[in-house]
Amino acid sequence: MTESQNAPQGESYDPYQGQQSYQAAPQQSYQAQQPYQASYEQPQVAYQQVYAQPVAPAAPAALYPMTDTDRTLRLVAFIFVILSLVGSCWLIIPLAWMIPMAVISWGIYKGTKANTVAFGVCTLIFCSLVAGILLLCSNKDR
Repeated sequence: MTESQNAPQGESYDPYQGQQSYQAAPQQSYQAQQPYQASYEQPQVAYQQVYAQPVAPAAPAALYPMTDTDRTLRLVAFIFVILSLVGSCWLIIPLAWMIPMAVISWGIYKGTKANTVAFGVCTLIFCSLVAGILLLCSNKDR
């Protein structure tokens, strides 16, 4: 015999008889939250200005100031470094030091890296004779 057959006649057996129904709880909680629902829909203008985030600058400022002549010399040196990089691209081993030197040369042009005698000599020896001379002629940052 099944459990529904054990129940008295006229009554059906409900195995969940002692538990509260699921639909009653959400209706009660919804009615309890209903007065607060209007406050969520109202715009809170006063708090929008308090939580505004500061905007970071788009590009870092130049750490090493330079004159227009220095900027021109460094740009031409960077162009010659790139030309020597492209000219020797068929050699795999020199690219290992020419690519980082081109990146540093760009940083020197932008003013984020220091123009030093050592880098000018390395550029003169490993990249381009003209680029190295131009970097040595430019004012040194250190």
